[in-house]
Amino acid sequence: MALGVFNRTIFEGGEAYIVNHWSFLPTYQLCLLICLIFDLYNNQAMQIGTETLPEFYQRTHQQMPAELLSKANVSHFNVKERICLTKQTPYNRRDYYKISLIIGDGIHKAADKDIPIENGGIIFYNPAVPSAYQKMSDLQSGYYCLFNDTFLLNTIRQDIRYQSALFNPAVPAVIPLNAGQSDRFVHMYREMEALLASQYLYKYDTIRSLLQMMILEGIRLQGPVQQDNSNDRLIARFFGVLNLQFPVDSPENPLRFLTPAAYADQLHVHVNYLNNVVKKATGKTTREIIHERIVEEAKTLLLHTDWDAAQIAYTLGFEYPSHFNKYFKQNTRTTPLLFREHWRQVS
Repeated sequence: MALGVFNRTIFEGGEAYIVNHWSFLPTYQLCLLICLIFDLYNNQAMQIGTETLPEFYQRTHQQMPAELLSKANVSHFNVKERICLTKQTPYNRRDYYKISLIIGDGIHKAADKDIPIENGGIIFYNPAVPSAYQKMSDLQSGYYCLFNDTFLLNTIRQDIRYQSALFNPAVPAVIPLNAGQSDRFVHMYREMEALLASQYLYKYDTIRSLLQMMILEGIRLQGPVQQDNSNDRLIARFFGVLNLQFPVDSPENPLRFLTPAAYADQLHVHVNYLNNVVKKATGKTTREIIHERIVEEAKTLLLHTDWDAAQIAYTLGFEYPSHFNKYFKQNTRTTPLLFREHWRQVS
């Protein structure tokens, strides 16, 4: 951005005068202009990117998993031992979830906060929260696993998600661990590693169970999410009403509540109040949470029933199948039928 000569009429104290060059501006306006230019440059320099799964494997010089070579919205899970070669990982968001068991000293950098890790801890990386890890000791070991929403396949209830930093940016991402607690997580990682390398038909189902166990253990160790009691009760009631609608067991029982206003009516609160409480507690809007749950249920119905797209659309509250197709593609980057076909081929 370059500064050039310009003419401008300045009105101050009821008098007008012409400015022919930036250096002739009144001092306070010149300072304001300089600060504005500095902020523009600073914002450009501080733009935070989002690392994709393929970019992660490229950055860490690992072989690209075959499923990620497809453009479809594929399921992915992997587990590895930590090999910390760089002083600090890139500060960015991600399009995947990651849980890292840290054995060693380091600093978790996120949202302008530096959280020290002494001897060991576990980090639940929320994709939407920019973060980085900086090692502070040469001795670094542990494990990490990474996965995407498609892999989860609606196995984590919304009320559990609310309690975990993996899904809720309002929850602290780092949990300090003692030696015994670290050993417990090491056991779970090794179980996942062995299953992933096996030919067991239901290995991914078992891995999902271990993953949920890991998330629940993190929630147990961190303690309850601290909130205002009345707000906490409202959040619990909201997720209670949401969970009561699922799973959908018949096309004859379509979803009843589809909008934040419908949930607010059931909870006897104003929709704006519900939105504010949910946003503050979860980092997501009420609408986003409802939509995520509907998309997850759509995936489940596509994979585990023989219902056609029209039946699923009607059951989930869509008047026309075309609206459901558009909605599903906006949220998953593939169509319902392609999603079903891909998973049947994988199975």
